[in-house]
Amino acid sequence: MRRIIISAAIIITALLSNSCAKKAPIGPNDADKRYFDAWLLMNNIDVEPTGLGIYVLEDTPGQGAEVKEDGFAFVDYTTTDLEGNIATYTTAEVAKQLGKYNYDAYTTFYGPQFMTTYNGNIYAGVADMIVGMKVGGHRKAIIPSWLFSYSDYESGDEYIKYPGKSETLIYDITVKDFTTEIDKWEIDSIGRFFKNDKVLIDGIAADKVFTNENGGTMTAADSLATGFYYKQLKAPVDTTSFAKDTTIYINYTGRLLNGQVFDTTIEDIAKDNNIYSKSRTYEPVQINWANEEKYNHTGITMGSDESSLISGFTYTLWQMRPMEKGIGVFYSIMGYGTSGNGNTIPAYSPLIFEIEIVEKPEE
Repeated sequence: MRRIIISAAIIITALLSNSCAKKAPIGPNDADKRYFDAWLLMNNIDVEPTGLGIYVLEDTPGQGAEVKEDGFAFVDYTTTDLEGNIATYTTAEVAKQLGKYNYDAYTTFYGPQFMTTYNGNIYAGVADMIVGMKVGGHRKAIIPSWLFSYSDYESGDEYIKYPGKSETLIYDITVKDFTTEIDKWEIDSIGRFFKNDKVLIDGIAADKVFTNENGGTMTAADSLATGFYYKQLKAPVDTTSFAKDTTIYINYTGRLLNGQVFDTTIEDIAKDNNIYSKSRTYEPVQINWANEEKYNHTGITMGSDESSLISGFTYTLWQMRPMEKGIGVFYSIMGYGTSGNGNTIPAYSPLIFEIEIVEKPEE
């Protein structure tokens, strides 16, 4: 095997040397193109390039909705370089195989990530690969370095002429879902969450927690605002709303729709969900109620430094009264939107917050 690798390296080097001797590079991607062509030859990649010039190695058709331009695809993927080194991945299985599974506080989210298929917002080569796939489909393809560009040229040859490259990568993609209406998709996802008997909220399956008074599962008709739902888990001791500038204390737990906990003030929950951190103090946090200037949910802040909060969290608090316990579910417009939050909360993620108003902790 070592002799084969060394021979391949010698041949590639020779090809590059001969080519360079004949003609100097005329474009920023010419050297990469010659190296890539030699790599294809040495690895017996006997497939014709498609579209802009990607090389499809495996293709298993899906049966669901077709991925089109100007939409949002949710995919699991792994990328490797030409030497077989894994560069990026989305699944826990790959992380564990690499010995990089993150059990630390504020864990990495493992699962489908979104890719927008709007021109200018996705690499040309990746769009060339996934547009036309169907949900449930799997494809493995080589994407040359010059196609890692956000530009929108008509042919693969045009991309070779201009800079803006990355490195050649092999993408292994499975399409999990696709939509052209992201807000509706999120609200529909929340609807599916209401019917989920596997995600536990306060030890009770979500489909039982969100059963309405008539015995049916909550729907959009039960929403207090577009993309927002609230359910009381424990009645308050007083139905009077909080006065301006009141200071209260709460415990909370934040989850994704799949039940993954990403933040909590409760030590046992942190330990049970592998996000416990010794450097953190687990206790109720201070909430500063809205003041005279802004007496609505947007005026609610957290802590002595009055940190701002996402609107879904404050709108959940706004529904609550003294010593009440409740749960708010809301779409990403009221959360972390198109960017998500760090490695824990992906873009376009609806969130669940279970909140209980408690006594001030003893000092």
